[in-house]
Amino acid sequence: MTGVTTLRLWERGLHRLAVAAVLCLIGACSTTGSSQVVERRNGDGIGGTGAPNTVLAAADGKKNGDGIGGTGILGTISGFSSVIVNGVAWEFDRHTAVESDGKPSTLEELKVGQVIQAVARLREGKYFLDTLEIQHAVTGPVGAIDHAGETMTVLGQKVKLNLAGDKAAVDAFRTLQAGDMVSVSGLRLEDGTVVASRVDEQSKDDGRVLLRGMANVNGASVRIGDLTVTPGADAVVSQPANGGQVFVAGRMINGQFVADVVSGAKALPFGKDVRDVSLEGYAPANAAPLSIQGVTVQGALPAGAAAGDRIVVTGHIAGDNTVAATAITKVRTVVTINKANGSLRPAAMRPDTRQRPDRVAPPERPPIDRPQSLDTPKPTVPERPQIERPQDIGPTS
Repeated sequence: MTGVTTLRLWERGLHRLAVAAVLCLIGACSTTGSSQVVERRNGDGIGGTGAPNTVLAAADGKKNGDGIGGTGILGTISGFSSVIVNGVAWEFDRHTAVESDGKPSTLEELKVGQVIQAVARLREGKYFLDTLEIQHAVTGPVGAIDHAGETMTVLGQKVKLNLAGDKAAVDAFRTLQAGDMVSVSGLRLEDGTVVASRVDEQSKDDGRVLLRGMANVNGASVRIGDLTVTPGADAVVSQPANGGQVFVAGRMINGQFVADVVSGAKALPFGKDVRDVSLEGYAPANAAPLSIQGVTVQGALPAGAAAGDRIVVTGHIAGDNTVAATAITKVRTVVTINKANGSLRPAAMRPDTRQRPDRVAPPERPPIDRPQSLDTPKPTVPERPQIERPQDIGPTS
């Protein structure tokens, strides 16, 4: 374990003997220039960053009681006690509705490194998640892979992995090959490259293929990265705007991606009651005007921030796809590589590892003396003979 990279690599025997190899790149946020509470749980190698809710509480205008407006969230899970995203601990309960790429899911499916879109409300001084959706950048077959350059192409999308020079992490990445089916969690750079925060290898029999990103629309043609989307005959299409966000899902037929769903979306896809936002993204080369994940941000980058740096924007919605920032914070990436069959679950779903007082054993009950029936003789159990086993006396001299 180092100060920059935390590594846990589960494997027994050779790398390729794993039933389902999983590569997870976890982006753990550490906010600079503000008070921090760094939370580490024993035994799982997860580093989470919990920050006070002062910025959001000030934006919401309430510190106690029920929040009138909601807070929209887009960012990467960096840890669990509650769900830690963008340096804030978001609480969940049985009322939290969970989806994964538009399909119903559960809290047990949450994993460190996943990107989520959510809405939270302030109740009794804490933010509780009303809705939460796990959003993968792309799920599909690996078209090409460059182990030395730590890049790969998935469904026409360029994916960059930051393995921080960790040898074990590099070795784990090398278990992936062209043709493997993977789900990539991450956010995009200005040029459309996905910076992976988690990569999960999937079964090739699963069949579901999807991607989300910025649409390049030319007539009826929709292009995302290097992939031109071809809707099937029965596809459900909600035409995206040129330069707008789009979600596409479908299947592979004879090596070609055929879309069943093409759905345009707003860069700020929240309801009218959502007033405040916490958005994670990457700083663009041109910060005038500043734009993050297709959202125009009224504010300036912090001192020392450069193009490609990971930042979190906190503020309130000031118009269509526009946010007035109350804080813009540069965050650093801590990479963790996990190669395991199990999942990383919220603390409420995991066994409690805290020490508990020893339980007092109940007193032993005295044996009950039951009378033997005179009519039914007590059966006798024959004694088993001692089994003799041949001794290996070895060769005689």
